Amino acid sequence: MRDNGLMKKGYIARLLRSNVFSGYASRLYSLQGSGVSADILRRRWTGPAILVGVSLLSLLLLGYGVWLLQLERGARAVAHGELDAATDFYASAEQPFRSILARFFPDHYSRVVFPQIALLYNRGKTSEAIGMLERATARAPSLAERPEFAFWSGNILLRRALENTDSGIIIKNLYAAAAHYRKALESAPDDWDIKYNYELVQYILAEQEREKEKEQSKMKSILERIRTITEPAPKEPPPPEKQG
Repeated sequence: MRDNGLMKKGYIARLLRSNVFSGYASRLYSLQGSGVSADILRRRWTGPAILVGVSLLSLLLLGYGVWLLQLERGARAVAHGELDAATDFYASAEQPFRSILARFFPDHYSRVVFPQIALLYNRGKTSEAIGMLERATARAPSLAERPEFAFWSGNILLRRALENTDSGIIIKNLYAAAAHYRKALESAPDDWDIKYNYELVQYILAEQEREKEKEQSKMKSILERIRTITEPAPKEPPPPEKQG
């Protein structure tokens, strides 16, 4: 049997008759009905949320300003021939993009990558320039479709052709360079650097073809002369026999 001592003593009855429960219930209902609790929460969190948002935006703007300053310093160092300093500035500006940011912001990433490739190429570091091209397209595959990528790929192939002595490799690299320049011109038809290099490669290939035709014609004439020398002379018919 349940202990009904409290009931017998009248504690529960007096508690129920009191205004304790009704007071709490009425206050809770008034808070929910009037929306006071929502307003209190809204006021409590709105201020800090705005402050955090403004702080984050300020930090982002500050970081972007520093990034632009690094680009400007790099370009200025290049203009003054301070290539080591320019390399450091561009490498510092590239730091934020050594993650997934390069894939989401390829336009900004290209502004720090291609100047570094130009620096490496102009300093004769062709292998390092190739490595940076490969890393750049691995981080941001869309860079492979840009005219700058095709331009520097063509420059590297052209240099390989000029540094080689094997005629087969020279021709192969020249044709590949011409293809890259042609692709770059499709996206940037008014770029004079691309136009100049493309016309240069086309001129070299045309001269190569003319030399090849001359060599073939010369070889043909030599073979013809050798053939006339080595061919046996036709035998003269024997004299007719005398009849007596």
